[in-house]
Amino acid sequence: MFQIKICGVTTQEDALRAVSMGADAVGLNFFRGSKRCVKEETAREIVRAVGCDRVVGVFVNEPPESLMAVCERTGVGRVQLHGGETAEEAAKIRLWRVKVIHAEQPVDLDALERFPCEAFLLDAGGSGEYGGTGRTLRWETLPDKFERLGKPWALAGGLTPENVEKAILTARPFGVDTASGVESAPGRKDVEKVETFIKNARAGFRNAEK
Repeated sequence: MFQIKICGVTTQEDALRAVSMGADAVGLNFFRGSKRCVKEETAREIVRAVGCDRVVGVFVNEPPESLMAVCERTGVGRVQLHGGETAEEAAKIRLWRVKVIHAEQPVDLDALERFPCEAFLLDAGGSGEYGGTGRTLRWETLPDKFERLGKPWALAGGLTPENVEKAILTARPFGVDTASGVESAPGRKDVEKVETFIKNARAGFRNAEK
């Protein structure tokens, strides 16, 4: 499980830079409706550059067979299920899986406890959008609500270099994930923002352990 993930990466240069600065993972968006969608050729280049274990492929309601085919062609070794995927569909995916929860919408915790995945990602989402919206969650409400899931969970939704440390200290997640919070434009990462985000996130995790 990653502690710090920079999502919505669209170039090999941005991926290498994020990893060199201390990111544990980068996210590549394969959702064709996203401004950050990457071509398979680019995805292969990024996987070769940083390694398959550091790349998380983001999919939205992609049929399992199609998803697995994309991952086989690109070398992506981990997947993020960001839509309304069912437990039956997730069970057919033979890779490490993180399931996204739109945490401020009604959720069936009993069903999530049985969902076949290795981790969860709490995001804001909503209004038909699948992440990258910049909207934040009410961090203080998350631990009591989701600790029963029994799996590591990461926090997303409006995280920036300025607020990530506070978010970690308040919500106590296992990891954090950002896309728009470190961008100069959709899919283009700002070097200083990425560096500061990673630095402040590491500080947050260290302080959370004290």
